[in-house]
Amino acid sequence: MCDCGKNIVDLSHLKIYIIMAEYKSKLSSGKTFKDGFVIKWATATQKELAYAYEDLGMTTLVTKVSTTKTKDEPKKTKKKSSETSDTKE
Repeated sequence: MCDCGKNIVDLSHLKIYIIMAEYKSKLSSGKTFKDGFVIKWATATQKELAYAYEDLGMTTLVTKVSTTKTKDEPKKTKKKSSETSDTKE
């Protein structure tokens, strides 16, 4: 019997991964094989990179850049200008 159940990708999870983060490959050429999954680094899509990072655990080959803010991340502070618009003559 085929053990095809392991090769099923949950597309809803991949969509969530892509919405929450951007993925970048650390390699620019070549192929990598893991658990029956082949990734071509030069042409890898965000879905492929997300699957490789999140599901296959290829964290040494793929970088995850968060696109959503969490409660732990500090907010950006706005610089206030010290100049006033009041001019006295």
